[in-house]
Amino acid sequence: MNAAVNDIRRHWGVVLLFVLALGYNVWGVTYHFGMGFLAGHEFRQSQTALISRYIDRENNFGLLYETPILGKPWVSILMEVPIYEWSVVGLSRLTGWEHVISARLISVGCFYAMLGAVWLLLGRLGVARVRRLLFLALILAAPVYIFYSRAFLIDAMALMAGVWWLYAFVRVMQERDWRWLAVAVVAGSVSALVKGAVYAVWLVPGAAYGAWVLWREWRAQLGWKRLLQTVGWGLGTVVVAVGLLRAWVAYTDPIKAAHASAWIFTSANLSLGNWGMFSAEALLSGKVWGFLTRCWEQAIMSRWLLGAVLVLGLCLPRARKPVLGIGGMFFVAQFMMPYAFAYQDYYFYMIAVFALVAAGYVVTALWETKVWWSGWVLVAVLLTAQVRAYFADYYQQQSIYHEGGYPFTAVIRELTPKNSVIVVAGADWAAMTPLYAERRALMVRNGLEYDREYLKRAFADLKGEVVSAIVLWNQTRENRELIEAAARHYGIDGRQPTFSWEDKADIYINPLYARAVQYRLLQDKRYAGIILPDSAREITKDTKLLKITPEEAEVMFSQMTPLPYQVSFDLGLDWMDVGDRKVLSAHPDTDLWLYPPAGATQVEWTFGIFDSAYTKEGDKSDGVIFIVVGETPDGVARIIHERLLDPLNNEADRGDQHVVIPYTALPGETLRFSTRGNKTPAYDWAYIYEIKVQ
Repeated sequence: MNAAVNDIRRHWGVVLLFVLALGYNVWGVTYHFGMGFLAGHEFRQSQTALISRYIDRENNFGLLYETPILGKPWVSILMEVPIYEWSVVGLSRLTGWEHVISARLISVGCFYAMLGAVWLLLGRLGVARVRRLLFLALILAAPVYIFYSRAFLIDAMALMAGVWWLYAFVRVMQERDWRWLAVAVVAGSVSALVKGAVYAVWLVPGAAYGAWVLWREWRAQLGWKRLLQTVGWGLGTVVVAVGLLRAWVAYTDPIKAAHASAWIFTSANLSLGNWGMFSAEALLSGKVWGFLTRCWEQAIMSRWLLGAVLVLGLCLPRARKPVLGIGGMFFVAQFMMPYAFAYQDYYFYMIAVFALVAAGYVVTALWETKVWWSGWVLVAVLLTAQVRAYFADYYQQQSIYHEGGYPFTAVIRELTPKNSVIVVAGADWAAMTPLYAERRALMVRNGLEYDREYLKRAFADLKGEVVSAIVLWNQTRENRELIEAAARHYGIDGRQPTFSWEDKADIYINPLYARAVQYRLLQDKRYAGIILPDSAREITKDTKLLKITPEEAEVMFSQMTPLPYQVSFDLGLDWMDVGDRKVLSAHPDTDLWLYPPAGATQVEWTFGIFDSAYTKEGDKSDGVIFIVVGETPDGVARIIHERLLDPLNNEADRGDQHVVIPYTALPGETLRFSTRGNKTPAYDWAYIYEIKVQ
C-alpha cells in the first residue's frame, strides 16, 4: 500500500515539476521578447540578422546570399545554407512581424519540437511516460535552453533536426521502415546544411547505436546478408545529408578562399583554427578547460554540482550505463571541438541535453533505492542550481533595456545615403555596426589593419561603391597609417574625425556630407555620447565645389535626371525626411550642375520651403530665390527660370512648387540649379524634391 501511494505521489510530483518547469521556461523565453537588442553573443546573432535582412531586401532566396561585412564580393561568407534565414524572412513577410520577432518565434518553436524527439527517444530507451517528464523538466529549466531558445541563431533549428534524425535513425535500425528512412534523410539534411557542427555531434550517438545493433546481430549469427542490410539501412540515413554537406563545402570553400579576408572561414580553417578539432594542445590546456567549465556554469549549472551528479551516477548500477553513454556524449562533443565550446557558450545548446538526460537517470536511479527521498532532494538541488545560474548571468544580459546598436550607428543610418557602404576597423568581423547602421561594410579583421597589401586590395575591391563613413574602434583610432590610407583612397579628411562616440569610436564621414552631418548633430541632441570637434562649432559660409562621381550621384541623387556631376552646399549635402519621402536640403547658397540630355525640350523642377521656416515662433524666413541658369564653356550665363518664394506673405508659395519650363539647350551648355537668399539667408530652409530635364 505504501509503495502504491509512493508511486502516485511520485507521479503527480513529476507532473507538477514539469508544469512548473514549462511555465518557468515560457516566462524566461518571452521575457523582453520584443526587445531589439540581441543579447547573447551579439556578434553571431547580428550576422544571422544581417543575412536575413539582405535576403529580404534583395529578394534573394538563392544559395549565393549576401553577408556584407567583409567587403566585396558581398557573398564571400557562405557559412550555412540559409534555411533558418529563409524561414525568418518568410514568416516576417507572411505576418508583417519584424525579423527579430519572427526569428525568436522560429527558434522557440524548434526548441519545443526538439523536446518531442527527446520524449520519443526516452521511450525507446524504456523510460516510463511520466518519468520522461522529469527529464524534460530538467531540460526546460536549463539556462541555455531559455536564453538561446529566443536568440536570432541557427542552432535551435539545427538541434531540432539533429535530434529528430537520431530518433528516425533508431526507428530505421529497429523496424527497417522506408517512411522513417525518409524522415531521417530530411532531418539529417536540414541539420547538416543549417549547421554541420551540430549534425556531426549527433551522428556520434547514432553511430554508436548502429555499431551496437551490428554487434548484436553478429553475436546472434544472423549471417552476412543481414549485417550488410543493416549497414545499408544505416548508411541510407546519412548518405544524402553527408553528400549535400560535402557539396556545399566544395561549392563555398573556393569562394571564401578567393576573398581577401574571408579565407579564414574555409572548412579547413574552421575545423582546425576555430573549432580545434581533436586538438591535443587544446584538450591538455588548463586555460581551455577553465573556459569550458565556466561555460557549464553559464549554460547548465554549477560545474562542481554537475560533475558530482555524473560521478554519483557512475556509482549507481541503474544509472551507470546511461551516464557513461549519454553523459559521455557531453564530453565527446567538447573533445571534438574544444575551442568552439570553450569560447562560445551558445555551442552548449547542442549538447546540454546529454548532461541533463544523464542527470535525470541519476535521479530516477535514486528513486529505486531505499533512500528514495534523496532523488527528490537531488531534483530540488538541480532545479535550484539551474535557476540560480540563469539569474546570475543570462537574466542579467536579457534584462538590458536596449533596442540594439550605438548612437553613432543611428547617425550613419539616418544621416548618410541609404545605399552607401561603410568601412570599419577595430571590431574584427562582429557585424553589429553594419547591422544597426543598415549599411554594407568592409570590416577590417583584427590584425589586417596593418597589412598594406590587404588594405590596398580590399579598398580597391570597393570600386564603384559610395563609402559614406570610416568607423575606427578602440586602438585603431590611433592607427595613422590606416587613416591616411583611407584618406587617400576615399578622400576623407583624415586630420580629425567628423565626430566621435565617447572614447570608443571615431567616425570619419565622406566630405560630401560631413558638414551637413556635423550641422545636424549640433542641432539634434538625440544621439547620446556623440563628441564633435571644436571646428564643427565654427561652421560658417564656406562654399566649395565638389565633384560627384557617377556612382556617388546614383546613390545620392536618384530623384534627379540626369544626375548632377558637381555640387556646392553651404551647410553640406543633406537629405531630410518629410513624411514618407526624402527631400534635399537646399538652404542658400546651394548649387547643382548637370549636363542636359541631347534634344531636351523642358525642365521639370519640384521645390519648396519647409513649413517651419515661416510658421515658427520668432524670426522667420523672408523668402528664397530658386534659379535655373544655363552656362556655356565660354563663360556666358543666362537665366532660364527664376522665382522668389515668400510663403510667409504669399499663401500660393507654400508647400511643393512644381514648374515645367520650356528649354532648348545651347551648344555645350550646362544647367545650374541654385537657391539664394532674398534679403538674408536666416531661416531660409529650402528644399528640392525632384529635377527632370528631358
